[in-house]
Amino acid sequence: METKRQKYRILGFTASNESDERQWFSLQIRLYTTRFRIAVSLSNFRNSPVRSAEFQKYFVLLLSQNDGHDDSFEETDEEAAALRAPPPLERKQLTLSDFLDTASFECHLTATDEILAPGEITRVETDEDCWPSPSSPGHVWTTSLPSFSPTEITVICDDPEHPFDSNPSHVRIGQQHLYFKQSPDPDDAVAQKEVETYEKIAGANLGPGARTSRLLGVVRNERNQLIGLLLYPIEEDTLLTFALTPDTPNAVKDRWAQQIRDTLAALHRAGITWGHSKADNVLIDVHGDAWIVDFGGGRTEGWVDSGKAGRVDGDLQALERILSVYCERWR
Repeated sequence: METKRQKYRILGFTASNESDERQWFSLQIRLYTTRFRIAVSLSNFRNSPVRSAEFQKYFVLLLSQNDGHDDSFEETDEEAAALRAPPPLERKQLTLSDFLDTASFECHLTATDEILAPGEITRVETDEDCWPSPSSPGHVWTTSLPSFSPTEITVICDDPEHPFDSNPSHVRIGQQHLYFKQSPDPDDAVAQKEVETYEKIAGANLGPGARTSRLLGVVRNERNQLIGLLLYPIEEDTLLTFALTPDTPNAVKDRWAQQIRDTLAALHRAGITWGHSKADNVLIDVHGDAWIVDFGGGRTEGWVDSGKAGRVDGDLQALERILSVYCERWR
């Protein structure tokens, strides 16, 4: 009986340059709760012309940044991954800890006489394993908002049969549904700044006309480090960049433009800047209203000049460009 292929997820890849004398690529995959880095080098293929031809095929595919792959590519990954991956979790409800507390391994795929073998599989220390704890109480970052452990947060899976095929985003605490935004690193400075901005929003009297994302609390790991944000969900329909079409009525465009202006003005009156202001950070909800989201800072070329990032004049510059490019288009 043929063994059922285990479903995995390709997280990313790196590869040598086509002109390099030694050609190689490295795949990062996830199988259930386990991560693997599989290094593949043509120099490790012995008496295997068929496998060498397959290597060249996928090497060219990766260089073209094409994410397509066929069954033989899956077989190559599975040769290594299936050896040490744990069985799928039996319980029905998964928590954030199931997604965040993952083991990582690496191996070097070889081929001899057309037979693939993963070589020695070794455990890899993750960034969080080696992330230092705060050296003194004075360095501990604090927030007035509630903090939660990953074990307290249930993940809502779009595909319960394959829950690890995507990053966790829809979660709940009790009956409260939330959106989880993971930090790039524990105690990431940008994430901390975003929390501080949400604290200001929570303490400001912005008024009912101000439509911004709001923060319920934060997620901390066992070291008490910030690892993510828990945002109240917005019944999102689409982004502003996709909402506008040649058929969008002028009255709708005018309403969105006014809603964005009103929300931004309310933020500025409270001494709060949007920061990462651009059209992709404007959501249109299921009721047809425009919301401003993402207060983590940063700058996207074409929306805010480099010297104005994180300032009121930068917000106003982005507002002008959003309205001229989108809300005044197709008039």
